[in-house]
Amino acid sequence: MPKVVFKTPGEMNLVGYILQSLIDRNLQTEKGVRVLAKMKGTVLVGASDMRITLDFTGEDLVMAVGEQGKADARVCGNMDALLGVALGHGMVGPVLSGKLKVGGKVWRLLKMLKLLKVES
Repeated sequence: MPKVVFKTPGEMNLVGYILQSLIDRNLQTEKGVRVLAKMKGTVLVGASDMRITLDFTGEDLVMAVGEQGKADARVCGNMDALLGVALGHGMVGPVLSGKLKVGGKVWRLLKMLKLLKVES
């Protein structure tokens, strides 16, 4: 079963731990495992001054602190906006209001969103 792995566990920040928790929860379902298996490339996620690079190139999802090379897609904003997206409040509003900034291959972010959603 795939899992989330920290490249350097002692250096991980709050954004990394939150993402790990959300993604691990979704990897407990078959749907989550299928979504992760289809993900390829790298995604940069930023909140405030914290940056995390998610590397979807292997069987496991590897997370590293900071920008690790040029990411295929990126999303940056404040922590409230990112958590709101994960809690199902939608991504369009925060993007249009400027609370979230997206770039690169945005469709990768839409796929990744399935790994972050909190299902009730």
